[in-house]
Formats: sequence, structure tokens, C-alpha cells
Amino acid sequence: MPTTEELKPLHYALAPKTGFVYVAPVNTPPPPKFPFEPDGRDIAFTYKEGLTEFAATWVSIGNTSLENGIEMSVEGDDPETLGTWQVPALEVTSPPKSYSMTIALADISLETLKLYYGAGDSSVVGGEFVIPNTATPADRAIYIIGTDGRNVAAWYYPSTRIIGSDSITLDPAALTEIPVRASIVAGRAYADLDADNKIVPGSEKNGLGRVYPKVRLPEVI
Repeated sequence: MPTTEELKPLHYALAPKTGFVYVAPVNTPPPPKFPFEPDGRDIAFTYKEGLTEFAATWVSIGNTSLENGIEMSVEGDDPETLGTWQVPALEVTSPPKSYSMTIALADISLETLKLYYGAGDSSVVGGEFVIPNTATPADRAIYIIGTDGRNVAAWYYPSTRIIGSDSITLDPAALTEIPVRASIVAGRAYADLDADNKIVPGSEKNGLGRVYPKVRLPEVI
């Protein structure tokens, strides 16, 4: 196994030429082995919490837009400088922020339609999709991994709420895209796994997500 120093990249800029998006039930731990080169296949493993063993599967969301990529955005007021007559810049406010991402799905499948229209399994009838009267955002964990062929970086969000974000356009000159928005909410952002994929008691940390900085792939060292 390469050392941390051997996996250190020459620099930390990354132009990901390929990448994949995976979804799983809320608070599913991220894939236990990182770094790895993604291939779009589902990632299955087991992990333990206490004496209970769980089967986890990260399911590839399929093709996503090459042109629009994945947009991670932040909303909220800008910090404001407050002062007094004596000290004009006495304090700076820290307004709350909310985070979300927009993903342009390129597969017209039952799974992407459920995410866009806010529907569950009951909307699938005879292999076809029935648009529900009332949309309900889908609660999912999201794992995003991108690579330039030599290096890789990843983002893990333990809890998001996904729903359609914009119109679907049927353009004869372009691939049809299904845009969805994932609003990021708090979840179990971090937990140590031991050699047996058991969550180490007391290692859990609550948060909005977890980022794996760019590292080199072991296969290309």
C-alpha cells in the first residue's frame, strides 16, 4: 500500500475529465477504500455499528451532463462589517449559509425520474413511471468522485434532499438532461472504520459533508 507521501500530488489543481455520482440511503458511510479509480459500477460493502452488521450499496446515478457539470452553490447573506464611531470596523457578522448542488442527469431512467418528480417506488407501475400529484424530495446520501486519470478527489454528503430544479428540454441536437437539485442537510459526516469496517465508537462527527482532497491514484505511482 502506498504511503501518504507517495500519494501526495505534484499540485492540488484538478481538471476531472471523468467522474461519477453515487447515491445511497442517508448516513451510509462512504466507500471505505480511498483513493480508487471510479468505473461507474455500484460499490457494495458491509460495515458494523456495535454488534450489528449492515450491507451498504452506493448506486451509480448513471450518466450526467458533460457540458454543465455539477454546480455546488452556497446561499446566504454576505458578512457585514459593524462598527462604532470610535472603531469603524469593530466586528464582522457571520450570517448562516446553506449549501446545495445542481446535477444534470443524462439518463432517462426510472431512478432519475423518481428523483426529478419527487416520487417513490409506488410510482413505478408495469415498468412505466406515473408522475405523482404531490412531489416529495428524495432523501439520499451522495458520493461524488472525479479523476483526471492520475489523480482523484471526492465529496461525500451524508444527507441531502433531491428534487427537480428546472425544466426538461427535448432538443434534437443535444442530449436530454434532467436537472435535479440536492439540498445539503446535516448528517453523520465522519466516522472512523477499523480494519473490519466497524465504526469506532466515539469517532462520529456531525456535519454537512466531507471532502477528500486530491491525491494520486495508487495504480499510477
